[in-house]
Amino acid sequence: MICSLLFVRIEAFAQSHEQGVAAGTAANAVIRGLVNAPSATAVVPGYTSAAPETAYAGRPSLGADANARLAACALAPNDPTCQGLRSAVESANTPRPAISASDPAVAAASRVARNPSIELGSLAAYYSGCTTSEVTTPAGSTTRLCQIYSGIGNFTTRRDLSVEVELVPSCTAGDWFTHGEAHRNGADYMVADAQCRIRADDQQRFRFYAAGGRGACIGWQELDLPTDPIASPRFVTDLSPHWAGHCWSPFKVVLAAGSGCISGNCNYQFQFGTPVYACPAGSVTGDTLNALWDGQNLSPGPADKCFAVSAPDLIAGCEAGSIPFSDDTGMRCAAPVGDATLTGVSGWTIPLAFQRPTMNQVETDVWVDKSAALQPGGRCSVTTADRCIDGPGTKIIDGRAVTRDCWSYERTMTCSGAAPLDECAPLEAQGCTPGTITCTRTNPVTGVCESQQKSYSCPSAAETVTTASNCPNNVFCLGTSCFNTSRTNDADFARSMSMLEAGREAGVYLDTSLMQVFKGETNRCRDKLLKNCCYTDGAGSGMTNQSVFGSGTRLVYDVLMNSENREFVMQGMSALLTSAGFSGTFSSYGFTIAVNGAALPAGSTVLYSSSALAGEGVVLAFDPWSLAIAVIIYVVLSMMECNEEEARLALKEGASLCHSVGTYCSSCLRVLGVCVSCIERTTSKCCFNSVLARIVNEQGRVQVGKGWGGAESPDCSGFTVAQLQSLDFATMDLTEFYASLVPTSPNVATLQTHNASRIPACYYGQGRCQ
Repeated sequence: MICSLLFVRIEAFAQSHEQGVAAGTAANAVIRGLVNAPSATAVVPGYTSAAPETAYAGRPSLGADANARLAACALAPNDPTCQGLRSAVESANTPRPAISASDPAVAAASRVARNPSIELGSLAAYYSGCTTSEVTTPAGSTTRLCQIYSGIGNFTTRRDLSVEVELVPSCTAGDWFTHGEAHRNGADYMVADAQCRIRADDQQRFRFYAAGGRGACIGWQELDLPTDPIASPRFVTDLSPHWAGHCWSPFKVVLAAGSGCISGNCNYQFQFGTPVYACPAGSVTGDTLNALWDGQNLSPGPADKCFAVSAPDLIAGCEAGSIPFSDDTGMRCAAPVGDATLTGVSGWTIPLAFQRPTMNQVETDVWVDKSAALQPGGRCSVTTADRCIDGPGTKIIDGRAVTRDCWSYERTMTCSGAAPLDECAPLEAQGCTPGTITCTRTNPVTGVCESQQKSYSCPSAAETVTTASNCPNNVFCLGTSCFNTSRTNDADFARSMSMLEAGREAGVYLDTSLMQVFKGETNRCRDKLLKNCCYTDGAGSGMTNQSVFGSGTRLVYDVLMNSENREFVMQGMSALLTSAGFSGTFSSYGFTIAVNGAALPAGSTVLYSSSALAGEGVVLAFDPWSLAIAVIIYVVLSMMECNEEEARLALKEGASLCHSVGTYCSSCLRVLGVCVSCIERTTSKCCFNSVLARIVNEQGRVQVGKGWGGAESPDCSGFTVAQLQSLDFATMDLTEFYASLVPTSPNVATLQTHNASRIPACYYGQGRCQ
């Protein structure tokens, strides 16, 4: 049987330059964190955090040494160094065109940023599946202010604050961001999760599940519950875990009274188990009635119904609608009086506490410096320090209240060569109507107005604001562009991976003497009078080939197999070392690399030998007995009461590797040769070196008519090649195995070391990294 998978990946090549630049800029912060900061000192020539040039920053004018150099350069006009100095001075004194907040380009961009509908129109079509609402503002006018500076003199400059408001979700949409779990024992558990969905309908999405070692008879249940606190217990959903060999029913989930959200803080109490009901005084619940007669059979009554119990009439018997039954007092009549009140459940409670998903307001401050432009050679100095002229206060920006200690600072500067600046010209150019003129600064000597403030009435176009809510999880937005990302999940992927793993394990662990695959081994544990050695130890789930050997598959547990059954360890190690999974850094117990004929430790078995490595002989050998040390250290504590085999079996049960065959009395108290009391019971189990091997045996034996044998002599043999080929994997339930198919995360420490080592080559190679 050959299974193949075809993976097709479609790359989106048509990404714009702007998106690439934005992505690169956003990634810089992450990339810098992966590079060791101290390495810059070693690889960058002359690198220092205290450069001598910092002494020149902030000087109001050139120093004496610089002026002397410029004076000397007057005699050497063609000297390259002097030409560089003169160019630097001219560049520093060249006036730059001032761009104020009133500039048409800045104002237009700000309006579009606040409301994209100005250019795009209605945005309803951009939100697939969302609930949208639109508010249209008619065309009108807005008041703009601008300044006119005369030039030389004392200037009052201002820095105004502009706040950009962005709404960011408090959690990742669609994630089950809050998890709660309760356990009945080592294998039986219950789960309650809350999902991140930003909603306006006062509802919160939850999901519930209860299962055991053999799964559940009812799967995951998802539903919405109110966020307003409830006054009384409320039924949520039905579940049916497979516990103790059968489907539990009734098994309900009930929301406890008081559960809900207050001021964004959510606290829910979910109760799992058998429902509990109460009836008004004078009536009882149906399940308390003894042998209720339904006309054909005797059975308890319904727990969610109330009945009034009375004695029958001596002649007429029970009234119409009543049900006769008998108890310790004799014949009685049960008349239904209504539904019982749900008060909770008898079982387990899972609390969930979280912040209700919402859109958080992220604010970005942008300061706009409004200062006069300088003429060539001009200089300014600060006369008075900053003082707040607007604030503290709260302003409404994009419908959100924003509070700041100060919205505008003002300071006075004395300038020796300032160029006149007219901020009002752009407003007049776009057709704004002049309004009032106010002199904001007068020269105290000449009385001439040196700074004026003008007001203009500028036309504003009609605007449409689109608000979206209740968006589905399959919508992705990039800026204001949103796309539907829904797709059909590949339901066959996990099954295909299961088939491939089954084929891999069958090939690696084939018993060539009997030509069998998926073979197990017999294990036994005892339940004695004072100690039950048939227990489950969850530590066994961590002893996979990947965690113990350092590489290889995490789906098999060779180390847990009995020490006398050496084939599992040997075959697993051989497959690991001769495949691409071996990294070359193996250093666990029992492994030896011998080069050029070096002696091997006693008891070692050669797994791989090669002489093709530049003429040097390399031998890989392994001593499986040394590997048992890691397991013995763990089980030694249990050997005071339970033997090593039972301790190892507990680890296998913790890894879900075993199937129980049966229990028999292995020791009893005898009187005159007759067993009168069993004092020790032994349970026989077939254990396998992977969860998949156990599942294939449990479900495959039924297909080929292969049993498990008896409790005293279990049959843990594997499948023949012919039997394996006849198995119908399509009918097998591989849900338990699907959970073990997880991706391998990258090693962050390895990435950091690798990237740091490449920095010198990238730097000295001028971008050609080796």
